[in-house]
Amino acid sequence: MNPEARRATWACALLLLAAPARGQEAAPPAPAPAVDRASLRLRVVAAGDTMLGSDLRRGEKGVPPRDGEGVLRHVRELFLGADLAFLNLEGPLADGLPQKKCRPDSQSCYPFRMPTRLTRALTAAGIDVVGNANNHAGDLGPEGLDSTIRALDAAGVKHAGKLGDEARLELGGLRIAVLAAHTGHCCLSVLDLEALTAAVRRAAGEADLVILSMHAGAEGVAARRIPAKMERAYGEDRGEVKKAARAAIEAGADLVLGHGPHVLRGMEVWQGRLIAYSLGNFVGYRQFGLGGGPTGTSVMLEATLDGEGKLVSARLHPVALDREGVPHPDRKARYGLKDVRELSRLDFPETGVKVARDGTLSW
Repeated sequence: MNPEARRATWACALLLLAAPARGQEAAPPAPAPAVDRASLRLRVVAAGDTMLGSDLRRGEKGVPPRDGEGVLRHVRELFLGADLAFLNLEGPLADGLPQKKCRPDSQSCYPFRMPTRLTRALTAAGIDVVGNANNHAGDLGPEGLDSTIRALDAAGVKHAGKLGDEARLELGGLRIAVLAAHTGHCCLSVLDLEALTAAVRRAAGEADLVILSMHAGAEGVAARRIPAKMERAYGEDRGEVKKAARAAIEAGADLVLGHGPHVLRGMEVWQGRLIAYSLGNFVGYRQFGLGGGPTGTSVMLEATLDGEGKLVSARLHPVALDREGVPHPDRKARYGLKDVRELSRLDFPETGVKVARDGTLSW
């Protein structure tokens, strides 16, 4: 018997064995075992304000070589080991679009334009999602927002920013939604808590876990503390960040990743969920955060959530920017851990995290 005939004979025999006896119905398939979501885990690694390089003010001198692939090389291992790697992309990705933000004679207005080829920096580091709801997202107008989305889509990097633009992922049996908000009109606004919490509540009804990227608060070294009032910067309202972040958690968010002040701020655990109010500057290639100090040091946050969104464990990895604005592990931890430890104690005496010498968080 040739091999084809032998296979056909065996197939017929297996069908006869599997068929129910005459007068009997086939047994229904066994139900799938229920998944215990509390036993599932999601490991998130997140970083703060990231500007990969801009060709607006310094031309190609403001853009890293090799399509930016080396910008994150010193810190990418932590990203690559995460289930979900996130950062805040501080500005639009576009080629040649004119800036629509600053007057030609302005000395205090800073527009950014990252060439689209710099998405290579993101993919080389394994970045899964970026937030693009911030005060630089609209530097090139609506065309810049659309160009950013096209460039990220082409690179396979998910994004959250423009109104209606949310990242959806399925990882480890969990459906995850990532939303992003700031104080402008392009995106969800932290100034409109009704709209913000409605969006979070809707996402929580559709996904197992919700992560909110929140770009808010005053800027600079004097803005490390979190006041219980509206914050302002450059003549703009920048949100009541504590009120907004806690409202988001109460509406169903499981992790809030804050950025915007360009310095580190305290962290707290609210209703079992972690709020990082500002992760500081992460990359400012030849633009900002150069040469150390509070604006040149930050942390990468590593947080593990269970399938119901509760914080299981967390650790901070201190980072320092070099004179080019490129991040490196900060072996001396000159500011990062110390700042978060002290600011959490001062601003959240009852709910603030405690930071061990190795960066491990407790609460």
